[in-house]
Amino acid sequence: MKLILNADDFGLTESVNLGIADCFRAGIVKSTTIMMNQPGVSHASQLYQSGRIHEVGMHFTVTSGKPISDPNLVPTLVDENGHFFDRKTLFNKSDVSSSEVARELKAQYQAAIDAGFNINHIDSHHFAGAYRPLKMGFTQAANEIGLPVRRIDSFILGQNLLSVPTPDAFDMGFHAEGVDIEYLKAVLLAYQDKMPNGTIELMCHPARALSGELEEISSYAQARVEEWKILTSDEFSLWLRKNGIECVGFDALHS
Repeated sequence: MKLILNADDFGLTESVNLGIADCFRAGIVKSTTIMMNQPGVSHASQLYQSGRIHEVGMHFTVTSGKPISDPNLVPTLVDENGHFFDRKTLFNKSDVSSSEVARELKAQYQAAIDAGFNINHIDSHHFAGAYRPLKMGFTQAANEIGLPVRRIDSFILGQNLLSVPTPDAFDMGFHAEGVDIEYLKAVLLAYQDKMPNGTIELMCHPARALSGELEEISSYAQARVEEWKILTSDEFSLWLRKNGIECVGFDALHS
C-alpha cells in the first residue's frame, strides 16, 4: 500500500512551516499544500526554495483571510469587509456562485505559480471543495487546471464529474482526538487489509511549537505539536517500513 500523508496549512505560520519541514526530513510526510493568503507564505517560499520541501500542492482557502481576487469579483464569498465568511456561514449559504469559486481557486493557483511553487495537486482548507455550495465550482476549476486532487466525496457521495486523478481513499481521522499513534497504526492496517495495492491519503497538520501567532490564527493548535511528534518519530517510520507501507507524495498519481 502507498500512503500519502499530506501536511495541510503550509504557509499558515512559521511554526507550522518548520514542523512540516521536519516531517519531510523524517521521510514520512512527502506532500504539503500551501495557503496563499496567510501570513507565513513568504517563509514557506524560503523553505521550498532551499530544498527542504519537495512536493507542494495548493490548499484552496475560502474560509480564512481575504481572497486573492478583487473582493468585488467574488461577492458571494466575502463579508462587507472583504474577508471570507467563516466556514459555518459559507457552507450554509444558498447563493454561492460556482463561477466565483472557480475564479478564486484559479487566482490562488496562479498566485502560487507566480511565487515560484511547482504545484502538483489541489485540496481545500476545511474541505471547502467537498461541500455542496462550492463543490461544483471547485470541480470545474480543478478539471481546467488538470492536476490531481484530494477526494471530494467525504460529505456528499460522488465525484464522477472530476476528470483528474485522486487517491483511492481519503481518511480524515488523524486529527484532534484521533492524534494517537496506536489509532493511526490501526487505521493504516485496516486500509492495507482492504486495499493492499491502493494509494491512501491522510491529512495531517504538524507544527514544531505552539506559538502565540498560531493560537491566534487557528483554533486547532496544541494537537499540531502532538502530530509533529508522531510524524518525526523513528518508531513510526520503522513501523511503516516493517509493514510494507510506502510513503509517497502526489507525484505518485502523475505517473
